[in-house]
Amino acid sequence: MKQLLMVAALVFSGVAAAAYEKDNGIIRVRLYDYNTPMITGMWILGRVAVPHDNIGADFQMATRSSQGDAYNPTQGGDCAGIPSPLTGVIPDWNGALIGTPAAYGILLGLDPRLYNEPPVLGCQGPGGLAPYDMNFGVTLGDGVALAREGMVLDMSVRREASAPNLVKALSELPVAFLDIHWLRYAYYSDDANTLDGTIFLRMNANTAGGPSHDTLQWPLLTNFDREGRAIALCDRPDAVENPHLGTCMGFYAHERTRVYASHRQGATQELVLMSILGDNPGAPVIDDLNWHTSRRLVAVGGLTAVSAVIAQAEQNFPVANWARW
Repeated sequence: MKQLLMVAALVFSGVAAAAYEKDNGIIRVRLYDYNTPMITGMWILGRVAVPHDNIGADFQMATRSSQGDAYNPTQGGDCAGIPSPLTGVIPDWNGALIGTPAAYGILLGLDPRLYNEPPVLGCQGPGGLAPYDMNFGVTLGDGVALAREGMVLDMSVRREASAPNLVKALSELPVAFLDIHWLRYAYYSDDANTLDGTIFLRMNANTAGGPSHDTLQWPLLTNFDREGRAIALCDRPDAVENPHLGTCMGFYAHERTRVYASHRQGATQELVLMSILGDNPGAPVIDDLNWHTSRRLVAVGGLTAVSAVIAQAEQNFPVANWARW
């Protein structure tokens, strides 16, 4: 898959100005609204789960050097609202190699900008183009090769000569900002099964009223993390007891890593951040000039449906395609 994504970057068609949309009847995503090369909106059964808020939010990938937020190549663009340039697109793409028709997939290529908002100092104005290339592949389930409650993300980066090394554990693969007034209750999975993501626990954080998995009660701008392989935000506080009910949106990583969530105030609305990080203790930095790709699974529905999508993907996707940065 790494080789395929690298070749794809060389054969992109010309860049168009219009937004792109993929819809399988359960999950709908829009990409490249506002000339921003990321998922600028996501719906679950017609209801907005990820609203557009700003270039630093929505649904995307980001990475960092050892300087952390002081050197932060970001898919969407910079803190001043300038989008990262789209370098190409394959609007119908089956490069995920999971057996879905090309109409269910799309691949964006882009040059990320530095977000340019170091800690404490706030936005430092327009960020320059970072010396890396990124690819962002999205494949919706077709109901056959993958349930329609599922979506595969293939996220790639290539470092250019003389660019700073990238720290994998500081890479958000992916990060999404959800409607906190709908999907507010946090859960995670770190069970010992070969097929993880089948046993979810409440992801409690300390609040003034005691431990709570209600992110709306969490303090603003505080990240709460766990070791695990799946994280989900749901509309029910009792999703563990009633996993077949309600609606959730979950992220799954084939490997054990860190997952985290955070209560945020966006530019226009209150949101909840959800992310899986790119930890790789065996190879902690990207210091070569090769493409590095990470695959993540997005699953929606009740926790029972989320677990079923994870199990299907683990059973049917080739192990080699669960790439790790």
